Order: sequence, then C-alpha cells, then structure tokens
Amino acid sequence: MTASKRLKPIKNLADKTEKNAAQDLGKSLSYQQDQINKLSQLIGYREEYLVKISHQSQTGVSGARLQQYHRFLNKLNSAITEQRETVKVSENHVVEKKGHWRQKNSRAQAIGKAVEKLKSKEKTQTSRKEMIQADELSTQAFIRNSKMAM
Repeated sequence: MTASKRLKPIKNLADKTEKNAAQDLGKSLSYQQDQINKLSQLIGYREEYLVKISHQSQTGVSGARLQQYHRFLNKLNSAITEQRETVKVSENHVVEKKGHWRQKNSRAQAIGKAVEKLKSKEKTQTSRKEMIQADELSTQAFIRNSKMAM
C-alpha cells in the first residue's frame, strides 16, 4: 500500500473534524445573531414603552400608574442588561469556535497537501520505473535483433 493511501483515513478524519468544527461555528453564529435580535427587540420595546408613557403623562396619569410604569421600565432595563451580557458571552463563544475551526481547517489543509505531495512523488516514481522498464525492454529487443542479424 502506498503512503498516500495509508494517509487517506487520516485525511478523511481531519476533514470530518474540520467539517464538525465549521458546523459548531455556524451554530454559534446563529445563536449569537438570535441573541442580538432579542436585544434589539427589547430595546425597541423599551423605546415604544417610553413613547407610550410620554403620551400618557401628557394627558394625565395617576401616581400609582406612574409607579407601575417605572417598575416595569426597571424590569425591562434589567432584561436589557442581562441580554447584553448574553450577547457578550455569545460573542466570546463565537471567537472560541472560530479559533477551533481555524485550527482544524489548517490541520486538514496541511494533511491534504502532504497527501498530494506524496501522490505526486509516487507518480514520479512510477513514471521512472516505467521508463526504466521500457529502456530495458528496448535494450533486450535490440540485443535479440542484433543476435538474429548475425
């Protein structure tokens, strides 16, 4: 068995590992985008809520109602703060997954190049052997023809 064929299972494993790392990165990116969208929704909802409070306060609002608005706004601000932290954690996770994928990708490419180099070397060796065999056959035919001519 040639060296390139012996490395083929290793190459396949490296490719599979790289593919899995790429899928993990994709999932992390998708999760990150979901968290960013949730944060945007919360901020948008807070803005809408502030506009609503502003309009209602111009027409007159009871003190109890204003306190409810204030408590709800505090809860909404807390949710936004927590969501920002979740986004930050997801960004760190993406960076980690990207580094892992790059490592696996580099390894798979290096193994692929090594396999291709071995294949090229084996092809060159095969060509040389065939050339030597053709030369030997040619020499033997020449010798036979020379003996027959005598």
